[in-house]
Amino acid sequence: MNEREFVERLQNIHPFFEQLELSTQIKKIEKQATTAAEDWIIGVDVKHKNEDARHISSIATYNDLTTTSLDVSATKKIFNSGSDVTFKHTWKEKNKDINTTRNKFSVDYSYPLLLNKGGINDRLNTDLATIDIQVNQLDKQEQAENFVLEKLKKFVDLAYAQERRVINEQRLNLANQELTLVKTKFAASVVDKVDVLLQEDAYQNAKQQLLQSEQDLVLLRHEIAIILGMGFDEVIAKFNLYKAYQLSNDNLKEYLSTNSRVLRTTDLNKKNLQRQLKSFKNESRSKLDLNLGLISEGENTTYSNSMDNQSPTWNIGLGLSYPLGGTKSKSNVEKTQIKLTQLRAKKQEQFLDVYVQATVLKEKVNLLSQMLESNKLQIDIAKSRTAEERDRYANGNGEVSFVISAQNNEQNAQIGYAKTAQNYQKSVFEFKATIDQLLQ
Repeated sequence: MNEREFVERLQNIHPFFEQLELSTQIKKIEKQATTAAEDWIIGVDVKHKNEDARHISSIATYNDLTTTSLDVSATKKIFNSGSDVTFKHTWKEKNKDINTTRNKFSVDYSYPLLLNKGGINDRLNTDLATIDIQVNQLDKQEQAENFVLEKLKKFVDLAYAQERRVINEQRLNLANQELTLVKTKFAASVVDKVDVLLQEDAYQNAKQQLLQSEQDLVLLRHEIAIILGMGFDEVIAKFNLYKAYQLSNDNLKEYLSTNSRVLRTTDLNKKNLQRQLKSFKNESRSKLDLNLGLISEGENTTYSNSMDNQSPTWNIGLGLSYPLGGTKSKSNVEKTQIKLTQLRAKKQEQFLDVYVQATVLKEKVNLLSQMLESNKLQIDIAKSRTAEERDRYANGNGEVSFVISAQNNEQNAQIGYAKTAQNYQKSVFEFKATIDQLLQ
């Protein structure tokens, strides 16, 4: 399993990413809910009234009058213009002493000229929800990248544990060979018993280090197997722990100011406040509406006859109202302007933080790269020393303790090389995550 396969399986199998996707779906549903006021509203009103007016002389003509009425209406708010339109039909029938049927069709339209002009206030929640979805997308990417970063560090730990086990296994094999050789020499009375004891102690130390590295490796493999939903035997890192990288983005300051996800999120939050500010300023304006109406009304003894006997009416007018003081809108405007100022300062702080972090990590990677080169030289020196001490001991000019010390020094140099490589790979991933390039 290489790095790419590890990340792909993690994204496909881990419930963390399902949660992120569901959060996006919730945001989209919330946006849909903000347009609920634009739905058609259908109304039906039915009435039946029976009057006994025998003792009321002023309405004697309508003695024992029965009235049945039905009102049907459909109203809709249009966000793009801020206007309202209402369609209504009224049917009223009166009978007993008289028999008349009246019906009326009407259309009323109201268009805002100042307050809520262009539907700026009606669309506020929808516009904010749109921005919120964009913020959620960036936040989802940021959370995903941070999550993958932490798991990739585990993947690097796995590669390091595998390498460490190999080094310790080689060291144990070498210690076993040396122990066999010393025992042979002791049997031939070439060396003393103390040399055998020293080599046996070195063998046990090598064995303990191997067991410790195997324990660390087994625990990591179990952990990663559970995270990825894999079998234990499948968890093997095919990863070059010593792979070198050429880090780009020489001009980090300019790159981050344009591409940093954290800063882009802050820009969207600024856009959110600016959109609120537009509505708050509009709310301080006078309410001036253009009202248009068209009515067609008819009356006769039956419904069908009243439909043929229609009288049209139209009207046009202006409605004006002005809020004195405007305390709430002024307060909202001032508060939002202060928030925008705060946000500018926050963005500067965020830029400094991410710029410092990226710069430090880039320098850390460069220094670790130099340390890797030094580690390689150290290993070569340690190997040469081990060979020299082994030759001296074989020729009777050295002591077994010097050979053991040289072998331990060689192993420590190899372990140190692997440890530096582990830190190097983790730092590279951290740098990529800081500049938002880890998942590209």
